[in-house]
Amino acid sequence: MADFLQHNWRYLLGAALIHVLFAGIFGLTMLNLGKDAPPPVLAIQATIVDASKLVQTPSRPKQPEPAKPTVDPEAEAAAQREKEKEAAAQRAKEQQQKEQQQEQERQAQQREQEQKQQREREVKEQQVREQQEAERKRVAEAEAKAKADAEEKAKAKAEADRKRVAEIERKQQEEAERRKAAEDSQAKAAREAELKRQLAEEEGRAQAVSSGLLNQYVAMIVQHVERQWNRPATARSGLECEVRVAQTPTGTVLSAQVTRCNGDAAVVQSIEAAVQKASPLPLPPDPRLFERNLVFIFRPSD
Repeated sequence: MADFLQHNWRYLLGAALIHVLFAGIFGLTMLNLGKDAPPPVLAIQATIVDASKLVQTPSRPKQPEPAKPTVDPEAEAAAQREKEKEAAAQRAKEQQQKEQQQEQERQAQQREQEQKQQREREVKEQQVREQQEAERKRVAEAEAKAKADAEEKAKAKAEADRKRVAEIERKQQEEAERRKAAEDSQAKAAREAELKRQLAEEEGRAQAVSSGLLNQYVAMIVQHVERQWNRPATARSGLECEVRVAQTPTGTVLSAQVTRCNGDAAVVQSIEAAVQKASPLPLPPDPRLFERNLVFIFRPSD
């Protein structure tokens, strides 16, 4: 209703002003008719007579009738014209009243027609509003259904993705476990092979040691170092020093250190210098006798 008033207030205001104007004209007309209307004329005039007085009043002698006055023709004509004038005025007034009544009836019919049209417009507008509301509800329901369907599809897709990811993770886990088992198996096999190799080397080394090759190898190193040794004056007979040597597989000396010796500092320094000078050291007759960190006793001949 507020929308209708907002869009049609100009028409409603104009209709109200027209109604007020017609009401004013009608009121003024009725007021003028009341002023111009002649006083009512009674068809019968009567006089109340007391019956007792009629009985008591003695009869009077019959008087002779007076002579009728002489009528003036001009006055009678003037009176006749006045009567005709008044009758014409009365007819004109009645005609005006009739026209006013017809105009009022026409205006009433027009107002009724306008009200009918207004009611029809309101009904149509109400129908349009109802249709719009129904369409809005239909669209809202369609949007809600589409949203629900989209959410359901998204939920189903998310569930499918979750299952797919879980399956991938499961396969990856299985693959990782399989690789780990294979690696563990390989590592175990490698450890076992290494252990076998070490056992074989130790066994071979033990055989080489038992055969006297290790003593031969150490003697070769001591002799080689002694040839490079510059004997100091403080070196006494019966010299015995323990030497620790770090070497490469090719015999290159990386470091030399006298860890225990019965000689003085000059003797210790001379032995370490001789080991460095003897690089590269002789290789063992059997590769299994090679020691990266070699320890030997230096006993030079007197």
